[in-house]
Amino acid sequence: MNTQRKPVMFYFERLEQMRDFGSFRVEAVFESHKEAEQSDGKPAWYSVIGQFRPDVQFQYPEFPVADFPCENYAKLFAEMCEQYITDQAIAMTA
Repeated sequence: MNTQRKPVMFYFERLEQMRDFGSFRVEAVFESHKEAEQSDGKPAWYSVIGQFRPDVQFQYPEFPVADFPCENYAKLFAEMCEQYITDQAIAMTA
């Protein structure tokens, strides 16, 4: 049994960078790229994926912003990101 805790990883430097995204979703990530059928079926971690806004030019349309060891933490963080970008959009139009 592996008792080592998996760390939470954030892939951004400043909260303002979240404004580059239009939405967020949670995606299960498995130890193997061969997906769940070839592993024990449990995700290794959960990644919060940000979808770039159409006016933001990057090579890829989406990017992982954080990784969490449990799905509920990832969902909570994704909801917080959604609320942040919504609040920022409202503040910019006021």
